[in-house]
Amino acid sequence: FEYKMAAATEREKAEKKRLQGFLGEILRVGSIKGFQYFTLYLRGREELLCSIINELKPEAGVPLSTHICTEKSSDLPLNKSSLMLSIGTQQRLSGLAHMNIGLPPASPSDKEITPVAPDQTLFLIAGYARYNCPYVWIRSHHHRLVNLTHASSADKDNPLKLNATNNWGREEVHLWDILAELVHLCTVPAPRNPFAVDLAYFQQLPLADQVQSTGAMVWLLQQVMKHSGNKEYSGKVFEDLHDVTKLHFHSLQQWTGEKLPQQQQQQQQHQPQQVTTAVPQVAMVPDSVMTVAVTQASESSTGDVPMATHAVEVVTLEQAQQ
Repeated sequence: FEYKMAAATEREKAEKKRLQGFLGEILRVGSIKGFQYFTLYLRGREELLCSIINELKPEAGVPLSTHICTEKSSDLPLNKSSLMLSIGTQQRLSGLAHMNIGLPPASPSDKEITPVAPDQTLFLIAGYARYNCPYVWIRSHHHRLVNLTHASSADKDNPLKLNATNNWGREEVHLWDILAELVHLCTVPAPRNPFAVDLAYFQQLPLADQVQSTGAMVWLLQQVMKHSGNKEYSGKVFEDLHDVTKLHFHSLQQWTGEKLPQQQQQQQQHQPQQVTTAVPQVAMVPDSVMTVAVTQASESSTGDVPMATHAVEVVTLEQAQQ
């Protein structure tokens, strides 16, 4: 009996630690902007809102077929039983069957106050401590995704039956796995790369914000490449990672060229009594330094999609002055 209790305690600790890792991903990813197909809104420590476009529209001069997933998208709306967890399953998972309580979100979707565009659908991704694992709920445009003709209003708050959340207890699941599945479910036709980057968004940002935002995007795309395995979208993510990394170092180069002379001037103004010596002029960091230092690509087992990891050389202000 003591052995079973100890094993249960260790299992509970491991589950809590895993959920904490997922909540950490929510905090890191929740403020990242610049995706083509979805926008994230961080709401508290346990909740993340995701607004996803409903329809994939062609770009000027670019065939729509180049962005469409080769897998056939499901016809919407889907049956409730195929998209949502049944109340019996919810009560079993929650352990509150005796109280007829399933897995509701913290607040019903009818009270959702986040504005959403008519051509987008809002989802709630949450990792509530009381459930000990993540779930996803639809927060707007329910009838577009699921057939609720003969359902009660409470059925709108049933969590979705996703592969990512269903596999939580059996395999490694990350926030970006859930995001990719939601885009594939919601957007018609399903895009080939759910994490497609909107470079125009970064290019219109002020320089300092551009450095910070592109750096955050580079980190996320690296995580997707590292943990998502040989997914269909891996090759496209790699291409975007290359473009965003290039933009990041270009903006960092510009920002460094602007800030270093200002810092040197301020230092000289605060040290008027010291004998001035010649200070090497720094205009810009060389292009050879401000590029990706190492790209290691190895063909996957299928030989279709190159998997890659990037090592980026970090240049300090002292190194730039030398």
